[in-house]
Amino acid sequence: MQYGRPGRIAGSVNVAATNLLDPASNAFLSADDLRAKFESVGAMDRKVITYCGGGIAASADALILTMLGHKDVKLYDASLSEWVKDPSLPMEVG
Repeated sequence: MQYGRPGRIAGSVNVAATNLLDPASNAFLSADDLRAKFESVGAMDRKVITYCGGGIAASADALILTMLGHKDVKLYDASLSEWVKDPSLPMEVG
C-alpha cells in the first residue's frame, strides 16, 4: 500500500505480522520460533517501536514481543499514515 511517500521509516527493520502466523492454523507460531524471528533482526536487545500502515498490524508484533518478555516496546499508533505526511522525517527505499 502507498502512503504518500515510498519506503519505510529510516533505520527500521521488517518483521511482518503475517510472518508470525502458521498459515495452516492461523495461530501464532511457537514462542521459540517467534523469538528467533525477532532475535534475527536484533529486536530483543533494544528499544522497539512497532509500526505499520496505521498501527493495527503492528499491535501483533508489540503483543508478541511483550509476551516474550521484552521490557521496552512501544506501538506507533498512527504509523506510516502519519509519518509520511511530514517530508522532514526520513524514509528509506529498497
